[in-house]
Amino acid sequence: MSDPLGPMFRMPVGFGPAPGPRNLPASQRHRRFDKKATSLVLSAVTDAEPLAALLPDRMTLVGEPRLEIVVTVLSDIGWLAGRGYNIVMVRIPARWNGEQQLTGHFVPVVWENMADPILTGREELGWPKIFADIPQPYDTGSGLTGSARWGGFEFLQFGAENLEPIAPPASAAAPMIFRKYIPRTGEWGTAEIDQMTAVEPGPPVPEIRSCQLGSGRFSFASARWEDMPTQYPIVNVLAALPLHDFGPAVRLKTSGGSDVSEQRILR
Repeated sequence: MSDPLGPMFRMPVGFGPAPGPRNLPASQRHRRFDKKATSLVLSAVTDAEPLAALLPDRMTLVGEPRLEIVVTVLSDIGWLAGRGYNIVMVRIPARWNGEQQLTGHFVPVVWENMADPILTGREELGWPKIFADIPQPYDTGSGLTGSARWGGFEFLQFGAENLEPIAPPASAAAPMIFRKYIPRTGEWGTAEIDQMTAVEPGPPVPEIRSCQLGSGRFSFASARWEDMPTQYPIVNVLAALPLHDFGPAVRLKTSGGSDVSEQRILR
């Protein structure tokens, strides 16, 4: 069968080029940017010192210390042959002060409920993706509620209410900044790769189908080792952050958008 892929590789390498979000078979490349997304953005003010402790060296907080989560339901994804998956992203308004200057959101962790985007995002982009069960949020009519779990343990609850239509935002999405880390085999505690990566909004621009504004809240639950044997340090740091002055809840529906191939190493 002649349906060539581009020369992009991931493990296992012996089987040839690897298909994925940035490497579709030739006959399917017209579907590269296909997707539908419904995102809910929630935020709260927290204490600056523990929030800043989540930032890598050469990064500083921007504005009031605020923890944000973005819950996204993706569907009709081209590179997954029409399938979808769900995301919970944690982000912090921050600035990178390296050789380059970049202000946007630092993303310390991303949960997803499908292995394929986790593997491609970690290896190709440097996103700190890990697995969680993220059920479809329940639509209450004027809002929604939802959660994220691992092995049956619910570590995140979120919700929004009184959502009303508003005009879509005029400004583009802010850049996102990540720390890519890969350990060196056999030299435990040593990095093979430890670098910052970033993505700024690139073409094609997603089409905004609707936008709503309301109120919302979220909370993380503390976990024992028995609850989340490999993730309890992550959720416990987030659960220890005091949350107050919750910001507006924004629900955005879009179609199309970038495949994040503009991701780059940040110097």
